[in-house]
Amino acid sequence: MQGINCGVENKIELTAMTAPTNRVTIDKLDWALACLLTALAALPRLTYLDLAEFKLDEATHYQMAYSVTRGEWRWVGSMSSVGIPKPPLLVYMLALPMQLTQDPRVITGFLGLLAAFATGGFYLILRRFLGGGAAVGAALLFAMNPQAVLSARKLFTADLIPPLGTIFLAAATAFLTCSPKRVGWFAMLTALAFSLLLLNTFSPLLLLPALVTAFWQRRRELELRHYLGAILALALPLLPYLTVVQPQVGNAVRNTGNFVKIAPSLLRMVWNLLYGAPWPANGPGVAVIAALAIAVLSLIGVAWFLHAIRQQESRACATFLLSWLGLAPLLALVVPIALEMHHLVVLYPLLFMMPAAGVELVWHRSRWLGWGALFLLLIVAGWQIRTWVNILRDVSLGVEGYGTPLRYWWDTAQRARDLAAEHQASEVLLLMPGDQPWDEKAHILDALLSGTPHRVVNGYCTVLYPPHSAVFVIASEVSETLSLSTPCTQELGDPLPASPFGGTYHYRLWQPHYVEVSACTKKLQPASAQWASGVRLLGYGVEERVEPGETLRVYLLWETTRGPLNEDIHWFNHLLDREGHKWAQFDHVGWPAVRWQPGDQVLTQFRMSIDIGAGPSPYVLLVGQYTYPALENIPTLDRAGKPADYAIQLPLPLNDSVER
Repeated sequence: MQGINCGVENKIELTAMTAPTNRVTIDKLDWALACLLTALAALPRLTYLDLAEFKLDEATHYQMAYSVTRGEWRWVGSMSSVGIPKPPLLVYMLALPMQLTQDPRVITGFLGLLAAFATGGFYLILRRFLGGGAAVGAALLFAMNPQAVLSARKLFTADLIPPLGTIFLAAATAFLTCSPKRVGWFAMLTALAFSLLLLNTFSPLLLLPALVTAFWQRRRELELRHYLGAILALALPLLPYLTVVQPQVGNAVRNTGNFVKIAPSLLRMVWNLLYGAPWPANGPGVAVIAALAIAVLSLIGVAWFLHAIRQQESRACATFLLSWLGLAPLLALVVPIALEMHHLVVLYPLLFMMPAAGVELVWHRSRWLGWGALFLLLIVAGWQIRTWVNILRDVSLGVEGYGTPLRYWWDTAQRARDLAAEHQASEVLLLMPGDQPWDEKAHILDALLSGTPHRVVNGYCTVLYPPHSAVFVIASEVSETLSLSTPCTQELGDPLPASPFGGTYHYRLWQPHYVEVSACTKKLQPASAQWASGVRLLGYGVEERVEPGETLRVYLLWETTRGPLNEDIHWFNHLLDREGHKWAQFDHVGWPAVRWQPGDQVLTQFRMSIDIGAGPSPYVLLVGQYTYPALENIPTLDRAGKPADYAIQLPLPLNDSVER
């Protein structure tokens, strides 16, 4: 097995530390092994993609990539935890497979395939430094490590780091070993590779010491023009993004002082990334053997790096690699944000060189011990395969902390799309537990239905009856909405499971000319009022006893004559006694104006608690609208269409007529 030689002589030689005259060449066997390792890495990354994790971030990236395929140019990506949008490279990478299909499993597999190719590339890079057995061991750990596999099976910025990190590793090592005549070109290539890392997300800034170390090692050969070329290669790809976010940088920097910096267990995080699981305190014997093997070989690997630094011919590369492995996590400790595991994915794939370097050092001391150390790495790889199989089994059954597997989301969206086509429905209505970007079900299904006409409805408070046919997808959490919409809609098959943890989605068909179309609103009292916003009140209803201390359930049925609107419109509801004193109030959006369409009938529901000290009945409900955040009342209109008043009074029924 060979060692490092990062000399900068005109004639490059990669030699063993113990046999400096031996030349390392990448032969056909190495290429064959690289292909084999790529195939092995592809197996866990490309199989059972329906069990891949899919959360809010993945949905956001999916939706952004879809917009790119429809011609929308994006200069920024999703919002980061520091209050600045991330760069957009991941979005454009996801848009490549999305040109062919919208299936998120295929798009997830695309990132997994990039990571698989990175495994083969990692092996070829290591062959310049390590012998064949050690290089295979390192690449095999990268291929089978459960954490590395998980970091390649989501539509998340961390998933693109290992392939980009491999490119940066290849460029930097070529820069450190090239002849002086080519140092300028490889300096630009290294800077460009680092720029691509930053175009993906911010965490590769942790590798800045490694980049500086690489340029410091070759400072004697670099000229001013080389530095200028490297600076341009680093800055130009980032320039459009930086131009867009520059106004937000100042506020983000000032707000970093508001972040609570939690001191993480750095060693635990690095260990989880290296071993792929926590330390097996009470695990089976094989797990303990695998953990001890990784730990011991990694410690020996540190000795190998220190020995390489003392050698003139290997000092440059060894210093660069150690600055990557050592300074990156230490720098993360001083960053003024809470450190998460995915921030340290920048250690991939180089982290797996640590135990492989241990194998290399042992090999040079004793051939038999070297074979034994390599056998231990194979045990670790085998144990990691078993661990990954167990993870897939647990995920299919439901694991706390792991998002709902992709197949539940995609099956739900696909069935809605198929039913809409089958019944020639004009749109899909998602009646979900919330309708904001942070409401997981609403946001994910909204993203997966990109390209299909659909709208999201907050099913906790709203039911929408459009003037055209629609397929309702109703989450089981909004059971009240399901009961309100059942009389006037038709059931479409059995409910679908929402996740391994429970819950369902119900599918119903709304047709405005259905014979039972009025069944959902026939119990409401008729009402008539017109607002300048383009809203017409059609009816209202009250449940529970109308008396002090009680909580009423109130229904409003209204119709939109305009839409969509760019302003935010809220409703106010005041409960007044006969003297005009207010004893209850409830303000709400009801149905966001940005989603209005002419002819929508909207049934909103809310609860009002009457003050225990309220005056005697009868009461009236004062209903009106205002713009937000301007808080300007929207006037009602008379029959001539002229402003009349700012609200309408609706008499509440006496207790003996209230439906309980």
